[in-house]
Amino acid sequence: MGGYAGTILYVDLGSKRITRQTLDIGFAREHMGGMGFGAKIYFDLIKDNPQVDPLSPENPFVLMTGPLTGVKMDGVARWSVGSRSPLTGFWGDSNGGGFFGARLKFAGYDGIVITGKADAPVFIHIENDDVEIRDAASYWGLDTYDTNDRMIADFKPAGKRGGQVLCIGPAGEQKIRYAALLNNKRHAAGRAGLGAVWGAKNLKAIYVNGNKPIVVAEPEKLKELKQELKGVYEESIFIDALRASGTPAHIDVGVLAGDVPMKNWQMSQWDDIDDIGPAAIEEKIHAGHKTCYGCSVACKKDAEVKTGPYKMARGPAPEYETVATFGSMCLNSDIESIARANEICNRAGMDTITCGSTIAFAIDCFENGLINESDTDGIQLTWGNAEAIVAMTEKIARNEGFGALLAKGSAQAAAKIGGNSGDLLSTVKGMEAPMHDPRSAHGYALAYGVSPRGACHEASLNFNVESGAMLIPEIDALYADYEEQSSDGRAGLNMASQDYGMFFSNCAIFCNLGATPLNATQAVSMVNYVTGFDYTLEEVMDIGRRLWYLKRGLTNLFGARSADDQLPKRLLAELDDGPTEGSVPDMERMLREFYALRGIDEDGIPGKDILEKIGLSDLAARLHR
Repeated sequence: MGGYAGTILYVDLGSKRITRQTLDIGFAREHMGGMGFGAKIYFDLIKDNPQVDPLSPENPFVLMTGPLTGVKMDGVARWSVGSRSPLTGFWGDSNGGGFFGARLKFAGYDGIVITGKADAPVFIHIENDDVEIRDAASYWGLDTYDTNDRMIADFKPAGKRGGQVLCIGPAGEQKIRYAALLNNKRHAAGRAGLGAVWGAKNLKAIYVNGNKPIVVAEPEKLKELKQELKGVYEESIFIDALRASGTPAHIDVGVLAGDVPMKNWQMSQWDDIDDIGPAAIEEKIHAGHKTCYGCSVACKKDAEVKTGPYKMARGPAPEYETVATFGSMCLNSDIESIARANEICNRAGMDTITCGSTIAFAIDCFENGLINESDTDGIQLTWGNAEAIVAMTEKIARNEGFGALLAKGSAQAAAKIGGNSGDLLSTVKGMEAPMHDPRSAHGYALAYGVSPRGACHEASLNFNVESGAMLIPEIDALYADYEEQSSDGRAGLNMASQDYGMFFSNCAIFCNLGATPLNATQAVSMVNYVTGFDYTLEEVMDIGRRLWYLKRGLTNLFGARSADDQLPKRLLAELDDGPTEGSVPDMERMLREFYALRGIDEDGIPGKDILEKIGLSDLAARLHR
């Protein structure tokens, strides 16, 4: 069995017990890896206690690599995490890139299952076969940058490379509801607030170093595929844009389609958009290129602000989502202030999408007279006020004053603010929508609605396919020519995007950016050449389908029903100008068609028969008592 390290690590922080479970080949073939492993393990741990509180010791946390993690290929450096979300109360998962997943595999582990709660701050120290729970008192309170640098310095073997650190910052320690996990300062598992789960467990970090090789089952075939893909990548305009500008390259393209949300989803045109676009980033803050393990795409970028009120040393640059949330969503055209807000979030360990969107929501409330300066600690939360946006980001990171309310996310803030503030939200299942407007592509609306973790463009491959970035000719629904700004056929598109997407970016854990040029034949072949399995496309679609239903079922167990699949008013409000003028997704129709295709009843719960048919009898028994 190639690709896998062969062991899953179980760490109970309460009892300080560390055990190792040999990876069963049958389990590996059936679930593949990533959240295919993680969601199954998590469900088995909580199925008799589905009301587990997200911040309780009883809430398990799963961290898994995929079979390709640690292989030197483009777009396969990902690792994934999952647990019940402190932000939404539903199933939450997220994945990150960088070097942590590869190093965990090199140490001999395909994943880690963390349970219990430590009596005092701890971290997990992994050096190949040596695994210990250690005192983290000296690291507690440090931001993610300082934690990363100090741990690597403290444990770097003489004359050898240092390890990799995955950690939380002060946001996670304070259990801020959208706290993130960061590796190497820039690679974030940001969504769903899983950093707060670590904070509740008194877990500061995992330090890992290892030097065990990853065995590839069919190295010659993999080498041939790598050579084939070299030409594919050289011809990809999408990859060229990522290499040049990183994810902010989407601003220039997205604004033409009305895909970049502005003024808290109230506009799709803005005269100052170029001031935060890739050309402005290159001119004002760009400071270099970075990458993930084994990947030549190098879509990660550095930024530096040398002078002025937002001065910051060279470090991770804001991604597209961050530029949009702290920029166009707030009508903030100061790219240097956006870089500074990004740094504050990274150091504190916070999801920039929720943080920036929550500030945009607060500005909207301020403009509409629902809050005033006496509520906001004297900060003038007005559109385009860069100084106020950065100041409020700092207050959120410190969980201080009005920032402490916004640290709960916009949905909980709206419940406190009252009035018609709920009409200004962009949340689905309590999670703020990503920076892609469903009025520009109606399938996004359905994707956001039925995503198990809440509004998300990465919960399937719908965004990649409907935007035209990804073509899968082997699957008809993922290669069809869909009418723009139409709700026709989007239910079938979403279902296929979920089934293939669960295989692609959840089980194998291909990167939704760096692996975009791959067709299905190439993706399945890569998994087979690495593992030695003989998956067919039909089989990996079956694996993906089962995982989607399992994640949907977990969210149902945690209380979600059909009403939670609806989009907020703001995302469905008709705009009277711009590229999406008059375009409104037919959410009712798409949901009706999707439920019929998926066998979901009017309460939003998958039918017992279909769950049993795909091998989820335990889940069926608990959803249909």
